[in-house]
Amino acid sequence: MAFSIFSKDESRKLDLVFLILALLGLITSCSLDDDRVQINYELQPVVDYELPDTLVWGQRYNFKIRYISPTSCNYFYDFDYARQDSTRFVYVFEGVYEEEMCTDTPTDTVSVYLPFETRYNYDYIFKFYSGKDENGEDQFITDTIPVKG
Repeated sequence: MAFSIFSKDESRKLDLVFLILALLGLITSCSLDDDRVQINYELQPVVDYELPDTLVWGQRYNFKIRYISPTSCNYFYDFDYARQDSTRFVYVFEGVYEEEMCTDTPTDTVSVYLPFETRYNYDYIFKFYSGKDENGEDQFITDTIPVKG
């Protein structure tokens, strides 16, 4: 048998009060006015890069990559890096603040660094995304770098 300092009527009233408070908390915490900044992500074409003439097996590098950031609302987000045998596909992604007052910056070149470690003793083929052609096909700037053991 449970012991309570409240009578059944008082206990039901307290349950009702807690239920009403919980519902009010849910209602006020779910606002339809979303003030959060919306961010989208865009792929940006690489316009230039700096790679060494040769790579040394086991060494780490930071490759300088340059791309054009089209507006003041864009910012470097990250690289997408895909591997297929000895080929490395490199893509630059930017975040874009939506619904902001943006200024076009079609000539602003941004430099970022891609960390890379030479883990295999074969020539690496780097393919840097450089945009799409008239048919919508991805285009790449390609460079082959030999590895010294």
